[in-house]
Amino acid sequence: MQELTALTRRAALAILAATISSPAFANHPGENLDARMFEMEPYFQAIDAAQAPGFELQDSEGNPVRLSDFSDKVVILHFIYANCPDICPLHAEKIAAVQASINDGPMKELVQFISITTDPVNDTPDVLRDYSDRHGLDPSNWVILTKRPDQTENATRVLARDYGLEFTMTADSDMMMHGAVTHVVDIGGRFAAKFHGMDFKNVNLILYVSELTNNAQHRRREPSWWDRLTGVFQ
Repeated sequence: MQELTALTRRAALAILAATISSPAFANHPGENLDARMFEMEPYFQAIDAAQAPGFELQDSEGNPVRLSDFSDKVVILHFIYANCPDICPLHAEKIAAVQASINDGPMKELVQFISITTDPVNDTPDVLRDYSDRHGLDPSNWVILTKRPDQTENATRVLARDYGLEFTMTADSDMMMHGAVTHVVDIGGRFAAKFHGMDFKNVNLILYVSELTNNAQHRRREPSWWDRLTGVFQ
């Protein structure tokens, strides 16, 4: 019996080695995605944190919205404020162009776009409702969020800081000093990556998101190597 068990375990290890080295396993969608994107896009930063900072905010109609509501989708998230005179509108329009390309194909149902205002005092519900029309965003898979009534005025700026982005109030105006970062949250809530600034190529963000969605579909479709290994002993 011990000899049989040893042979069975050796057979399982052989199956595992063959599985890992097989072309189907080696070329699965998403393999080395971050490394490939780093070579293609100088403004790409891999994060690969187990979970992106969570939140519970509200939309322009007062409905509660959580990041976890979109755990079955890739989330493209950025921070803005409506009165920003320079980078915010340009960033929103860049996101809108990416969204238009994604929504032109089958990925539309797998990707959610989120804008979060860091100026909830001035960005009233009417201002937020007008934002999509001004910048060409499609509300079918995009939402703009603000703080809840029970949260402090700087709640979304604190959230931006959790994502590694500072919005700093200037002393002599209502403007805020800040950068532009596009955050990508993978299906399941993993904080996947950031695309920095305004000069990244839209197509690279689209390709990155496409690979994430393909990888998620592959994981649902194929058993893992652990499933294959443990199945031998069942």
